[in-house]
Amino acid sequence: MVRIGIIGAGDITRTRHLPGLKKIPGVRLVAVCNRSEASSRAVARDWEFERIARTAGEIFRARDIDAVMVGTWPYMHHTLSCAALKAGKHVFTQARMARNAAEARMMLRESRRHPRRVSMICPSPYGMKCALFVGKLLRDGFVGKIRLVQFHSLNAGLANPASPIHWRQQTRLNGVNTLSFGIIMERFLQWFGPVESVQAKGTIFTPVRRDARGKRIAVTVPDQLQVVAQLRDHPGQLNLSFSGAVHHAPKDCVEIYGDRGTLVVDLATDEVRGGRAGEKELRRMSIPKALCRNWTVEADFIEAIRAGGRNRLSKQRTAFFSPDFNEGMRYMLLTEATICAARTGKKIRVPLV
Repeated sequence: MVRIGIIGAGDITRTRHLPGLKKIPGVRLVAVCNRSEASSRAVARDWEFERIARTAGEIFRARDIDAVMVGTWPYMHHTLSCAALKAGKHVFTQARMARNAAEARMMLRESRRHPRRVSMICPSPYGMKCALFVGKLLRDGFVGKIRLVQFHSLNAGLANPASPIHWRQQTRLNGVNTLSFGIIMERFLQWFGPVESVQAKGTIFTPVRRDARGKRIAVTVPDQLQVVAQLRDHPGQLNLSFSGAVHHAPKDCVEIYGDRGTLVVDLATDEVRGGRAGEKELRRMSIPKALCRNWTVEADFIEAIRAGGRNRLSKQRTAFFSPDFNEGMRYMLLTEATICAARTGKKIRVPLV
C-alpha cells in the first residue's frame, strides 16, 4: 500500500494526477491540504480522501503518509519538496521544478541526501508519445549532425491588454520560468543534448495589468521570448520563438535539419515525418509499439516507490521515467541562463549540472 498526501490540488492535480492515482490498485489517498479549508474539503469529498490537513506540516508529520505530491505554484516547490524529503517522504512535484536555479539546486542537494526516496518532477507532455522514437532516430544518425532546429510556440493568450494578470506573469510566483520555454526545452535537452550558450530577447507588451481585485500589478515575465541556442554536441543551433501575444499562429512543430536528413515533429499530435538527404519529400514515420509512450506519470511514481527507488527499476521502465531532480536541474540552469541573456543582451554560457 502506498499512502499519498497532496499539498495543492489545482487544475492539473484534479484533471491528471488524481484520476491517474485512482486507477492504481493499492494506493490510498490519505490527506489533502489546499489553499483554504473549504477547497480542501471539496477536493477530499470529490476524490474520497480520508481527511484534510490544515497545514503542510500535518502532512509531513503524518506517520500514515508515505509520499507527498506537491501541486502548488513554483514559488513553494523548493520549500515543500525539501521539507517532505527531510520528513522521510517520497516526493512528486509539479513542474516547473522551482523559481530559479538556486532553489532547484537546494532540491537536488536534498534529494541526494535521501537516495532511498523517490524524487520526481511531473514531465513535459509535449511529444510524449513519440519522444523515445525521435530520440532513437537522432541517436542512430537519421539526420546526422544537427545544423539547425527551428521551433515556435505561439498563441494569443496574453494578447488582450485588458485581461487580468496571471500568476505565471509574476516573477515572485513563477520565477524565471517563461511561457512554454522550460517545458519545451525539457524535451529538447533529451533529444539534442546539452546547450552550450544562449542569446535571447524578451519583450513585455503590456507592462502593467490588474489583478482580480482591480489592483495594478507590474508584469515581470516576458510576453514574448526569442532564443538562439548553440548545441554542445552538434555544430548547429536552435532558433526558438515563444509568444503569448500573437494571433492566428500555426501549430507547434519542431523542424530538425542535419547533414544527412530532416525530421519534422508535430508536438501536439506526435506525428513524425522524415526524409534522408536526396529524397524528394518527407514521409510519415510510424512509431514502433515498443517505443510508443502515453501518460503514465502517476504509475511511474508509484512503481518507483514500490521498487525501492528509480535505480531499481528495469532499464525499459527507466527509459522514459523522467525527469528526476537531476534532469529538472538541467532545464532550470538553461532557463535561468536564457532569461539572464534576455535581460543583459549578452551571450550566456549554460553551466552543466
